[in-house]
Amino acid sequence: MANKKDYGQLAAQIVELVGGKDNIAHAAHCLTRLRITPKDASLVNLDEIKKLGVIGAQSIGDQIQVIIGTDVTDVYEYFVKEAGVTREAAIDENLDPELTKKKSFKDILGSILPAIVACVFPILPALLACGLLQAVVLLLVNLHVLPADSPTVATLTWVYNVAYYFLPVLVAYAASRRFNVKAAMALLMGLILVYPDFVELCKQGAGATIPNPGGPPTIIPGTGNAGFLFGMPIYPATYSNTIIPAILCIFVMGYIEKFLNRIIPKSVRFVFVPLLELIIMLPLGLLVLAPIGARLSSGFAGLLIALFNSPIGKVLIPIFCAIYPFIVITGLHFNLMAVGVAIGARFGKNPVNHPAGFLFQYTQAAACLAVALKAKNPDRRSLALSCAFSDAVPGISEPGMYGITFKYRKSLYAAMIGSAVGGVICALLNVGSYAGGPPNIFTFPVFINPAPVPNPMADLRNIIIAVVIAAIVTFALTMVFYKDEEADEIDRQG
Repeated sequence: MANKKDYGQLAAQIVELVGGKDNIAHAAHCLTRLRITPKDASLVNLDEIKKLGVIGAQSIGDQIQVIIGTDVTDVYEYFVKEAGVTREAAIDENLDPELTKKKSFKDILGSILPAIVACVFPILPALLACGLLQAVVLLLVNLHVLPADSPTVATLTWVYNVAYYFLPVLVAYAASRRFNVKAAMALLMGLILVYPDFVELCKQGAGATIPNPGGPPTIIPGTGNAGFLFGMPIYPATYSNTIIPAILCIFVMGYIEKFLNRIIPKSVRFVFVPLLELIIMLPLGLLVLAPIGARLSSGFAGLLIALFNSPIGKVLIPIFCAIYPFIVITGLHFNLMAVGVAIGARFGKNPVNHPAGFLFQYTQAAACLAVALKAKNPDRRSLALSCAFSDAVPGISEPGMYGITFKYRKSLYAAMIGSAVGGVICALLNVGSYAGGPPNIFTFPVFINPAPVPNPMADLRNIIIAVVIAAIVTFALTMVFYKDEEADEIDRQG
């Protein structure tokens, strides 16, 4: 990423060093790189371009790639004006010639998490803004600057929830860049998943019910529907706050759009490609792809209930805490509320979800803080500090996950080890929560036992001990194993 914030000056310097605007045949950009096709490659001065404060520059095939980072969109706007070339839509990062080679199953499996990160990283500013706004609101309320029932607080509350409620829409937009889908069509698919009428149909069609005289009726999972499409029932899953369903849909859309563009004549492509794409994606998205994530979540939740109710339940807690980042990144944690309720009913408190959630938040915060302290790149340092605050105060983990830990894996591994250590402490001390609520600095009181017991603060004290030790372990390991040069290389590779 460029160190200079004068995008216009940087763009002008790049134009000059690639041989001037008369030597530029084409220019585009992807998530991190400015991609220039020169008419005469011998006129390009790569060594001097590398000295401009960019992350790097390289020649691949007939293309010059200037690796700028997340500021590339701003630089590109000035570049097209300076070079006098046609502005192009952002392209897929995976169009690099060196990345188009045939991939093995191991390569494909290893590319899944980077692909997920790439589909969320571009929308981090929106997630971070809403997360920090939530922190501000919580601080104002807890410091009694504004009353909790203030109209201003009510307005700001629904505002900071917008990015997460419409997360599939934001993810669909970012995924369109990754999988080379027209942004408008990707956004349309994301909007379909969270359209209010569809959400209401999902609520109404949750499933058949069994009357329960002693309380609310019991819903039989998988027996309801959210309407019908071509005579087939639509699975009643709510997709707000999820990312995997949208990514799956846009991934498949990329192949469908490419196929339709190949078989439909150019003269009618503008009309028929979007129409056929929508007709094909509706049954695929609503009947197959989007429900996959929901059904996986339900199955995972059921499996955990069985495991934690078994004799080895206590042993599994540290393992669960260690893998919790992968549970969060796939959105499975939203379905674990039922796990917490079921286990809480059995043990009198929840020793699984909340301890793992709190350990996750603060080990992520510790890892981001360590990266910030070691980072030489000012933009990476600033992002890491913001992410650490977002994790620690409002408990918003997405910016830190997608912007730092899942991107720079050694910090992720350090956080997983730290969480496992904290999980051992929680298991040994029998830590559990007595109420619900998202893990953040203001919800630690969920570990206070409301029953008249000799030491109602024991669980609160013990979770604080576990969190502090886990955070210290994570911070120390990240400081040792995270290398800023490796992070530069990761950014350089996109």
